[in-house]
Amino acid sequence: MFIAGTEDASKLTKNYVNPVSKGFMYGLNNGWYSTARTHKKFGFDITFVANLAKVPSKDEMFQFVESDYSNITLASGSTGIQTLMGGDNNTTLSARIQTENGDYKLTDFTMPDGIGDDLPMNAVPTATLQVGLGIPGIDADLKLRYLPKVGGSDLEVGMFGVGIQKNLSKILKIDKTPVDVSALIAYTKLTSEYDIQGDSDLDGSGQMMEFTTNAYTIQAIASVNLKLIEFYGAVGYNTAKMDVDIKGSYELEYREEGSGMSVSETVVDPVSIDFKANGLRATIGTRFNLGFFKLFGDYTIQEYNTITAGIAFSFR
Repeated sequence: MFIAGTEDASKLTKNYVNPVSKGFMYGLNNGWYSTARTHKKFGFDITFVANLAKVPSKDEMFQFVESDYSNITLASGSTGIQTLMGGDNNTTLSARIQTENGDYKLTDFTMPDGIGDDLPMNAVPTATLQVGLGIPGIDADLKLRYLPKVGGSDLEVGMFGVGIQKNLSKILKIDKTPVDVSALIAYTKLTSEYDIQGDSDLDGSGQMMEFTTNAYTIQAIASVNLKLIEFYGAVGYNTAKMDVDIKGSYELEYREEGSGMSVSETVVDPVSIDFKANGLRATIGTRFNLGFFKLFGDYTIQEYNTITAGIAFSFR
């Protein structure tokens, strides 16, 4: 699709990968808590969380509207194109390109199939590891997510997140009951660089894909502690943004429709797109307290409903 020009390639790519990006952003805002209780002074926990953000059916496909594009038209097949989290595509598009002599020619390309039909649950996975520490004197926990840039020669991923969960039970004068109420505000940033030079079928240089995601959440949390088992729920608001850039030079070679002549073109930094996700959320969950070992799971109702499960080693 790079042959269609930077603007059209970015727009088509954004529509195709939109559900993966949104599912990822919703997942990053989950898993910050499994109780409204906070630690005592210098108490701490180490928690591993996994999320599955369910892709709604409306995002399994998108409508191709020719007027939205400058150089792409429908050649054959359906105007309803399956996204990356959809099914098989039967759509062929034509890109209008300018040759060296100034003429415009059309060349066809097919949209890739989605992977949604191959998944047992059409959902986007995320996972985080975090540490919580009780802050003396203010009935609050400081929560940290940190992953230094790690990976191999092709992929590097780094994460930083920080959150504050403030216990409001004393203020509400319910601290002598099994009920706790707290407020959370949290931020997560994830960066990733993927060297696509080795996997690319196109000659060129500096071929790289870069992701930067910033996710914020604010929530009010309540829980009921029955010793062995604990029930918790929350309401709040999410907002997140992801920037995706495909950088480098790409040497394209294709045949003109009709003449069969071979044409070469070099495209530089062909894709630059951003995704946004925001909205209200509501969570309900359960935690089992087995000494310092905690096992929990919850369900969040939001645009991409999310299942969360985790384990924690908590020392109060």
